[in-house]
Amino acid sequence: MTSLFADALDAFIAIPSHQFLMGTPEHDLSHLAKQYGGTRESYREESPQHTVSVAAYAIGRTPVSVAAYAHFVAAGGTPPSNWLAQSVLPDHPVVNVTWPMAQAFARWAGSQLQLPLRLPTESEWEAAARGTDGRQFPWGNTWDATAAAVKERGLPLPAVASFPHGASPWGCLDMAGTVWEWTQSLDALYPYQSDDGRNHPDTPGRRIIRGGCYVNPHGYARTACRFRMDPVLTNPFLGMRLAYTT
Repeated sequence: MTSLFADALDAFIAIPSHQFLMGTPEHDLSHLAKQYGGTRESYREESPQHTVSVAAYAIGRTPVSVAAYAHFVAAGGTPPSNWLAQSVLPDHPVVNVTWPMAQAFARWAGSQLQLPLRLPTESEWEAAARGTDGRQFPWGNTWDATAAAVKERGLPLPAVASFPHGASPWGCLDMAGTVWEWTQSLDALYPYQSDDGRNHPDTPGRRIIRGGCYVNPHGYARTACRFRMDPVLTNPFLGMRLAYTT
């Protein structure tokens, strides 16, 4: 089982300890409202932009696939509500998983690979997506309609790693569009503080999801965009990727 599961789970990318710019500068909020709709207050939760330090970690190159999650289901893990439909598309990202299901999968996967696997924190996710220069999208500051699966493309959910030229500076794929991804972090205001309790797994509250998805406009695929979800809810546009501290 372990060898087969390791083959199904995509590679992890090592990211060194570093500092990066997290969030959106306050002076950009009005511009975002004009470009993507809403008011400047609609984007307030992304501000202020601030420097955050992350310790060395590794993160999945892609979201967790159906093929990888299938090993968990075979071992007795909880299947998503539409598992029969998903199971015929093994190279697609698994969706319809709650936050507790994602946590359970991470623990099980970690036991299989003997790694302390977990969901990435919000800061780790954003650092992996945007690099050290505060870029708007994983590949740079200009939107590239060929680099991600978003609403404007009008396509169904793609397989993981379908947009290699949409890679982040660290080589992570599918961090813009495709599916939203659970993070470890609670819905809490900026500035981001890793030690303020927002990453504690037992604290109740909505959890941050990141990345946008294939049915959302591309404004949601910005690296700084934050959304939140009740941890026990699911939808067909929400998946996960794994991480661990190195």
